[in-house]
Amino acid sequence: MGHLRSTIIGNYVSNLMSSLGHDVHRINYLGDWGTQFGLLNVGLELGQVSDEQIAANPIQVLYESYVLANREAEKDPGILSRARQIFKQMEDGDFAETERWEKFRQYTISELKQTYHRLGVVFDEYQWESMFGAKDISSVIAELEGMNLLNDNPDGKRVVKVGNRNVTLVKSDGSTLYLTRDVAAAKHRFQQHKFDQLLYVVENGQGDHFIALKHILKGLDHPWSDGITHIKFGRIHGMSTRRGQAVFLKDILDEARERSTIRQNISKNTRVGSDDKSAEVLGVSAVIINDLKQRRQKDYTFDWEKALQMQGDSGSRLQYTHCRLCSLRENSGARPADECNATLLTESQATALVTEIARFDEILRASYLELESCILVQYLFSLCNHINQAFQHLTVKGQPPEIASQRMLLFTAAKIVLSEGLEILGIEPLEKM
Repeated sequence: MGHLRSTIIGNYVSNLMSSLGHDVHRINYLGDWGTQFGLLNVGLELGQVSDEQIAANPIQVLYESYVLANREAEKDPGILSRARQIFKQMEDGDFAETERWEKFRQYTISELKQTYHRLGVVFDEYQWESMFGAKDISSVIAELEGMNLLNDNPDGKRVVKVGNRNVTLVKSDGSTLYLTRDVAAAKHRFQQHKFDQLLYVVENGQGDHFIALKHILKGLDHPWSDGITHIKFGRIHGMSTRRGQAVFLKDILDEARERSTIRQNISKNTRVGSDDKSAEVLGVSAVIINDLKQRRQKDYTFDWEKALQMQGDSGSRLQYTHCRLCSLRENSGARPADECNATLLTESQATALVTEIARFDEILRASYLELESCILVQYLFSLCNHINQAFQHLTVKGQPPEIASQRMLLFTAAKIVLSEGLEILGIEPLEKM
């Protein structure tokens, strides 16, 4: 569940960049390296977990194995030593079960893709931390030595000075750290893509890591390091389900769908059956909008009732307004005019809606400059307010054809903007609910 924010904020940033004409390449960078993965291996040994068990439910089983190893390590210090030994073997290329490890990774990607599909998220590429092995690390270390940036500590660690602190790149046992591999990964990405910007969507707590990463790459005379940006975000509190303590994104999406189905069944405005895919899309919309309407760097507390409410600032309300616009197009009997005749749109509600529609480009620019999704979300809430005011005063059905077609043109323009805004946020606009 902790990866929800990085996933949907990254998706929003990618969609926004693409909509503004950038060439965007989306990478999901998956950790499979480090002492904690030695610990995971110990957990699999302790639990005598079979490949078949992992294949059936990869994320859950691997999680439970990791928890088991951590719990046992508190009682037996030898377990942590064993985990470090396994990781050293992995890094040295002497790990006996590499083939099995690769299977775990494929199970993981397969499982993740199903969840990402539900969120409407697609990656161009999956990269693993383990891709950047001994050869890449040796190149980084040699480069650092050549530039006299690497210092030897008395305790055997090899460090780089970043501001007033020493940052470790090689541990005393010769194994490397996440930062070392991130330097190699950044170099690989530039060689592969020649990017102008490299955007890392990672939570607030990793600020020092990215300061060090940029500092080291700059010290190595890589001018493209100026294009590295850390897109920070806060944490979610209060996210839980009926299924227990461990919160998995799949469970959250299932529960959102279930709650949306219940709401649809009791709502007088529902137009489709509860078995329709609209419940799934509504649930996803609720979770995404509830997150993206927050200021990115702030922590927030999740509340199911607020996320799924129809009247307040929620994903359900945005979808409901879009569905009303689609229904108007189908049931009014009017078609939008080919050209606007402003003399037939003189009501204050029409003027206000036109003005709000015209702000869309300005909003996209502001959202782009700050990479803040809440700017776009708040605009869409405001747009919906104006649309609903216009619904009350600008009747289409039964009006003279020239007036009906002009009003229909206005509502069609509003629908296009609302639809585009939802798609940039990573949400599929519904036509019925």
